[in-house]
Amino acid sequence: MKAMHRSSRVVAVTALLALALAVVLPLALRAQPAVNSIGIPSFDGATGWVNSPPLTPADLRGKTVLVDFFEYTCINCLRTLPYLREWYKRYHKYGFEIVSVQTPEFGFSGEKANVEAAARRLGITWPIVIDANNAIWNRYHNSEWPHEFLFAPNGQLIESFEGEGGYQDTEHKIQLILKVTQPSLDLPAPMALLPQDSYDKPGAVCYPKTAEIVMYHTRIADAPRGNASQAQFYTDPGGNPIDGAVYLQGLWHVKPDAAISDGSNGYFALRYHAIQVEVVMRPLNGNPIRVGVTQDGKPVPHDDAGPDVKYDANGNSYVDVNAPRAYDVIMNAQYAPQHELRLMPQSANLGIYDIAFESCEVPGAR
Repeated sequence: MKAMHRSSRVVAVTALLALALAVVLPLALRAQPAVNSIGIPSFDGATGWVNSPPLTPADLRGKTVLVDFFEYTCINCLRTLPYLREWYKRYHKYGFEIVSVQTPEFGFSGEKANVEAAARRLGITWPIVIDANNAIWNRYHNSEWPHEFLFAPNGQLIESFEGEGGYQDTEHKIQLILKVTQPSLDLPAPMALLPQDSYDKPGAVCYPKTAEIVMYHTRIADAPRGNASQAQFYTDPGGNPIDGAVYLQGLWHVKPDAAISDGSNGYFALRYHAIQVEVVMRPLNGNPIRVGVTQDGKPVPHDDAGPDVKYDANGNSYVDVNAPRAYDVIMNAQYAPQHELRLMPQSANLGIYDIAFESCEVPGAR
């Protein structure tokens, strides 16, 4: 389950944190407890590591550690990454470490080659542990992406935070922990909020939005009867579509986790209400697939296009799907109560797995 923004924050109160760390943490470090008494749960059961050899809690002892449960296709996780990148740049030299736990939502996102490619594309340079069997997820009693666990150098859990938001508060806690053992550090002000994080700003408005569409438990409108183990011909009934339902036209093979195109001249359509739309897609045969995109029956206006949308010489909007990942398709300049999105693969073997939506903004800020 992906977490939304503004989830609950657990554990330390900032006013007490400095006092607690100033007294308890130095004593704990001087006492040098046994390795097996460190509080960071282990990463046993990992199915691979990226950017690092395998790490244990003992390897992390004496460091300020952020354990970050993420999924590289998750819209909410992607929105946290600019902060993690900046924190790692600012504080790694002072003993701050991040370990991102890639617990996959889809089979392909647990494959090491795909995680390595995602790390390069997203600028993740810190250790990533691949948790394809959910062993680490279960050990941490986790239930959402993203979920951040902040540990002091003695293994004490300082903060548990689910979802987006609270970035400046988390960075303030990182600084407090670092200054307990390095009081002379001259640290910068916490990173300013990015435009994408409008919900944390004065005057923010979060409009209603369509619920995430995950293909393994979504509704396909007017699905034909027949052998579901094979591609079938779907007919979009037209009329008044239901918000959040998927309408297919043409040959599609709907598997438990994805709708897979079985030819050209078909489309995947839905009605939605939101500002931002991200679509998890994959070229199953590894070859790039061009996917035409329309909004409300027309090419996506430039002001409403996400960063992954391109335009041909005739002004038609499209996305080149060349890797299994989340594609940022729509970023509407203004919120509207409904839009109709259509994805039109130009060849077979395009898998569509998930469509996620966001709808917060500060009016007039963009």
